[in-house]
Amino acid sequence: MKSTVRITLFFGLVLMLGLVQNNLGAGGQGQTKSGSGKTDMVIMIDTADNTVFREKIIPLLIKKFPEINFISKLRDSTQQEKTIKAAFTAGESVDIVSYWPTEMRNFTEGNMALDLTPYLNADPQWKNPWGDTIKVGEYDGKIIAVPYGTVYPMILINRDLAAKAGVTVKDQWTWNEFLEACRKIKTAMPDVYPIGVNGEWACWFTRNGLMQVWDNEAELEAFCAGNVPFTDPRVKTVFDNVKSLYDNNYLYPGDGALAATNDQIVSAFVRQRVVMMPYVNSMVSNAKRDTIAGAFDTAILTWPNMGKSSMNYLITNADGYFVMSNTKQPDKAIEVLKYLTGQEIMQLLADNGAVVPVSGIRSSDPDYALYGRDLSLAYPTEVVKASTEIFDYILYHTPANYILYGQQALNELEALREKLK
Repeated sequence: MKSTVRITLFFGLVLMLGLVQNNLGAGGQGQTKSGSGKTDMVIMIDTADNTVFREKIIPLLIKKFPEINFISKLRDSTQQEKTIKAAFTAGESVDIVSYWPTEMRNFTEGNMALDLTPYLNADPQWKNPWGDTIKVGEYDGKIIAVPYGTVYPMILINRDLAAKAGVTVKDQWTWNEFLEACRKIKTAMPDVYPIGVNGEWACWFTRNGLMQVWDNEAELEAFCAGNVPFTDPRVKTVFDNVKSLYDNNYLYPGDGALAATNDQIVSAFVRQRVVMMPYVNSMVSNAKRDTIAGAFDTAILTWPNMGKSSMNYLITNADGYFVMSNTKQPDKAIEVLKYLTGQEIMQLLADNGAVVPVSGIRSSDPDYALYGRDLSLAYPTEVVKASTEIFDYILYHTPANYILYGQQALNELEALREKLK
């Protein structure tokens, strides 16, 4: 997973021909009557990298709401924020937008997103299936976006090997408890590795730690904004904690751990050479069903917390929807939004591989609900968003550079932060 910051779960390849009008210049016409007498509604929920919305969901919208002429705009994640803001400034509206609830802060300026809170509170049957995960779209006390899919790291653990090593499995460990579990595993089974992680995902240790190590949200916000140096002792603590995993030979296959591939790690986990395997939540079910196939008992762990319980945040991403505040038909837009986030569409998404964060989803996997439980731990920003250079360095060069070069890595990150001034 190259980045959890820009992952979109399920969207269409092209606009639906013959059923949905492709009118990229329609803009504010979304509130007018079409030639057929139907009410136009502009939606931006279809992208070019999946067919689920184009082939399945949009046709269901057309069938469900025959009084609406849906005008579909292609969602281009690289230009979407700019497109939406330009439309808003011009007085135009995209009635329903698919966007990341974790990244809505930029739309709070100017109140571009409709406050969904009163609509949700007025309809508990709509709101309640989300549980705490609804908070992922809450800003300044208002819920302005609702999630329909999740992507974030979690840990799959071999319960049988853990029990053999005397490790008590719990939903989430503190960092010290996690280290103690690693120590017990290595002591009890010297030829088995406590952890196996794809080298491209090793940065999850660093990134999660950098979310958790602060005393309060104000400090986290300051760090994410680039106002705290990378030479801060708490930043160094995170890197030292991660480095200790490698120094103690806890990661498979030892010396080559930094370059381990996903195939190597999965193979080692299946062969029970590895006890814990960090993995993407939306990929865990298939791994359990198709790869592990009942060979041993497993459990799902939330990422260990390196800081205070009040700072138990994780790098997470969610797909979701919001309604632009300048829509001329808020009640109708809410009606469509309720259908998009209702049981029928959510089940369809789940059947097509999504991890949807609501209760009541049917799945042959008894652990399905666990794959979305940590969305409530999402935080709406991360230091990697401070600049593209910091993003690239942390995702592609940590923790490797710190393990190999120590303080020099933090100095290099600090130099990138200084460029923000």
